[in-house]
Amino acid sequence: MSMQPLSGGCFCGAIRYQVTEVFDAGYCHCSVCRRISGAPVIAWANVLSDRFRLIRGSPRRYASSAQYERCFCADCGTHCYTVGRDDPEMVSINTGTLDQPELVPPRVHIWTLSRLAWFDTRDDLPRFAEGTISHPEGASR
Repeated sequence: MSMQPLSGGCFCGAIRYQVTEVFDAGYCHCSVCRRISGAPVIAWANVLSDRFRLIRGSPRRYASSAQYERCFCADCGTHCYTVGRDDPEMVSINTGTLDQPELVPPRVHIWTLSRLAWFDTRDDLPRFAEGTISHPEGASR
């Protein structure tokens, strides 16, 4: 989805980024995202790397799996975004770090097989048991 540039960053302001186009957004229920965020689900938005620009700071990176590196603020600990290790063309932003997260509503749920039984959102979004990463040509609609 084309849009005006969106800005975001960490809690303390040491990390700032800008995004010019999001191609998919959703909720992830996997156990890794739960542990990283400390929440029952994480809201994410996928962006091609040429539509993402780091404006300020140098985040620390943590390989949370063989597929992903999580990018955090070394000062306040905010998990700002994730980069695919096997697909560096894609950046997955933690939607909660956007200055205006309401402009990027979720459109899908992934890894619902791992969903906590006591947490459920009341929406009609498509739900997938596992977490196939979407790409611009096949993004959820």
